[in-house]
Amino acid sequence: MNLVDAAASGSKRDTLIALRDAIARTIQTCESGRDMASLSKRLMEVMDEIEAIGDPDEEMCDFDQVLDEL
Repeated sequence: MNLVDAAASGSKRDTLIALRDAIARTIQTCESGRDMASLSKRLMEVMDEIEAIGDPDEEMCDFDQVLDEL
């Protein structure tokens, strides 16, 4: 999903994932050391935000596992 579509979807997690991917693509072609440093820092911040939100699919699997154990 591209960044514009992700933002329009209203899903914060999807938007962060699209932003992460866009930043990573920009880093690949970055030639400025200063820009590389700031983009890398922002990439790590976005990845931390994604991790903090968690993956709803993973959480559902954990819930299903608990139900199976009952």
